[in-house]
Amino acid sequence: MSVVADTADFTTFHPNLSRTELYDWFQKRLNRPPEAYDFYKQAREFYQLGSYSRSIVCLREYITLPGAATPGRHLLAYCHLNLGEKEKALREFKKCVKEGYQEDWQLVVELTIELESKRREEAATSASSDPHFAVDSQSPSQIFT
Repeated sequence: MSVVADTADFTTFHPNLSRTELYDWFQKRLNRPPEAYDFYKQAREFYQLGSYSRSIVCLREYITLPGAATPGRHLLAYCHLNLGEKEKALREFKKCVKEGYQEDWQLVVELTIELESKRREEAATSASSDPHFAVDSQSPSQIFT
């Protein structure tokens, strides 16, 4: 029996399921305890439907199981990226590279540059809006008088 076939209406699957509820959800659909591949397969289906939060739930469990493969972590990183969670995506892409998934090097570099640029912009904006850090045209002796 295909998990995907049983999830045409996946409204019973919520992104905030506990681990026990997650296993129960799969058990009801498979009539057996879920295996690593079941989590990965369902995560891919949710990803293809654009349900990234649901996919993340499956992938978080998948990557903890024996037999899990790096493509699951890679998909997890893309889920975070699609949700705008760039720091989480970067963390997962870095793990993929450490696990030998060299294709993610470019994404690691691009996200690192993007996040560092954003941090610098935020720091500059915050410094320019803070009167204690504002650049003043007065000489140092005039500032403290």
